[in-house]
Amino acid sequence: MPARRPPADAGAAHQARLAARGERKALGAYYTPPALVAGVVDLALGPVLDRAAREGPEAILALRVVDPACGDGRFLVEAGERLLGALATLGLVGDEARRAVAGRCLHGVDVDPTAVRLARRALRDLGGDARGVARRVVEGDALHDAAGLQPGTFDVVVGNPPFLSQLGASTARTPERAAALRTRFGAAVATYTDPAAAFLLAGLELARPEGGTVALVEPISVLTARDAGGVRGAAVEQAQLRDLWVVGDGGFDAAVEVCVPVLVRPAATDANRSTRLHRGAGRSAEGEAPHPSGAASWSALLAGLAGTPRRRLRTAGVLGDVATATADFRDQYYGLAPHVVDREVADDATHPPLVTVGLVDPARCWWGERSTRFHKVRYDHPRVELAALPAALRTWSAARLVPKVLLATQTRVPEAVVDPAGHLLPSVPLISVVPHDPDDLWRIAVVLTCPAVALAAVERHLGSGRNARALRLRAAEVLELPLPADRAAWDEAARRLRSGGALNEVGRAGDAAYGLVDDEEVLAWWVDRLPAR
Repeated sequence: MPARRPPADAGAAHQARLAARGERKALGAYYTPPALVAGVVDLALGPVLDRAAREGPEAILALRVVDPACGDGRFLVEAGERLLGALATLGLVGDEARRAVAGRCLHGVDVDPTAVRLARRALRDLGGDARGVARRVVEGDALHDAAGLQPGTFDVVVGNPPFLSQLGASTARTPERAAALRTRFGAAVATYTDPAAAFLLAGLELARPEGGTVALVEPISVLTARDAGGVRGAAVEQAQLRDLWVVGDGGFDAAVEVCVPVLVRPAATDANRSTRLHRGAGRSAEGEAPHPSGAASWSALLAGLAGTPRRRLRTAGVLGDVATATADFRDQYYGLAPHVVDREVADDATHPPLVTVGLVDPARCWWGERSTRFHKVRYDHPRVELAALPAALRTWSAARLVPKVLLATQTRVPEAVVDPAGHLLPSVPLISVVPHDPDDLWRIAVVLTCPAVALAAVERHLGSGRNARALRLRAAEVLELPLPADRAAWDEAARRLRSGGALNEVGRAGDAAYGLVDDEEVLAWWVDRLPAR
């Protein structure tokens, strides 16, 4: 009789079948590699199991572990093996121990009936009897109903919930399901909150009020996304963020960087509490950072992992006091596409240069010197034929063809270039920053081309891009960036930038305006994050 495949192999085969049927993305079924499973279980179950082992075998067998989106059961099997190992050190081994662990300690739920069958089989292979396993691994949706799980009764909640973008037609939840989540979690779950983030709240409901631990694999965006703010706020009201493991790409094909927040109930009351930081697939310890509070971004934790210097800036107001910022949308992107021409020489008034994100570096626009892609077409000299635009786009272009600063997104530090003549037309997703007073144009450019402000942006928004190293500032967030307190130093930095001074000298002068005089550590940190070109 051939040996049964281990759960990981069975899960991989099931994922392949889902992909072949076009169902994998809709289910968010991206199963977790063994090393990541082991790391999550170690962080969550390890401390709980150590305490129970000191009390004896019965305390271990009293532990309850649940995976609310269990897939093929790999997290449960890993937890079961840890429990059996602890029992063995106390002399309890054999079939009885295996039946007790697999049939009493491990619980799972999944919406996919095939995955539930695989998870049950995995726990039977671990030693559980069929009836006990069937009662504790069930088909259901733990995010939308109790699925037979008793709130507040689990010592450890682990797993990798489905990643379902709320911007995709095939993965966005229905209005009825959105209303159900609001009924259950209130304002903590917004319209575009990723269900993976909402699983953190479901996990906290399941966890014991005293010492219950939740550790779920999450997209890195849960740390910073605006629509995850309610989840972050509700989480730290109920629990302490004891650990944060920033894994990176996770070693699996969900095409997103991941992290593992480890929440322990109840919330700590010590004002000096901190969060332990871990990084990389090997989970290297990276020290501690101040514990986050409220719904604000947890970017400061990522900044700590990235070795970002911590400084107190001397500031006076915010960028929104002296400028407006506007990010354009798909309508402009798709509307311009039929009217872009490749023409080196033309009248800028009738055929303005079209600038993409790839053409913007700090204090440098590469239009005409580097080719770029727009709407899947490569151009050497992209221009827009204004006369051919529909009326709405002509109105839009007139509002953009003014003196401004163009800010690129999805970068490691803010990258901005000045358009003093107002002849450049920005392509989505460039942000246009327009001064209230034209005389402030170069001063605004200093703010957006300055190591001190890069520090502030990273501390607030790191991880808002596609990975843990990138910024994706929204227009409203740009307007919240600080202005410097020293006006004379600010003017000097603007003079250097306008006269084409060396970028590091402009950065040093800008830092001085924020009170960071000759701070070589901050300057070196910033230079290291500038684009190589």
